[in-house]
Amino acid sequence: MSIERLRRHSGYLVLQLSKQARRISAAVGEDGLRAPHVSVLALLAESGPCSQKEISDALRIDASDLVTLLDDLERADLASRHRDARDRRRYAVEITGPGRTRLGARLGVAAEIDDRLFEGLTAGERGQLAELLLKAYAHHEVRR
Repeated sequence: MSIERLRRHSGYLVLQLSKQARRISAAVGEDGLRAPHVSVLALLAESGPCSQKEISDALRIDASDLVTLLDDLERADLASRHRDARDRRRYAVEITGPGRTRLGARLGVAAEIDDRLFEGLTAGERGQLAELLLKAYAHHEVRR
């Protein structure tokens, strides 16, 4: 298969753009957080305290990988784990004040990454692309 044929496949293009987004992210400024860290913080900010299982299920993160992510977030004082008052067998995870601040800053960086990644598109094209990607994503969400 030639590279030109590969470039006709949307999945290949999404993968290549993902790689470019990581490069841009590193150039914009590395704060030590990876996309999974940011996803956990965003979920906690939106949902409030959650069990580790709820986080794992919502974000499709393997339970053992989530433990590592939560360890990182706790070490950085961005999230905390404590026994759930409703069920002492489980832990509740919640975002901290510094976690909210860091998430806000990171969402600003995400906007800058988008601006750089899609600078060749008009505002209308960006909106269309976002709608189509969300539609494809939602299709897989309901099937999981």
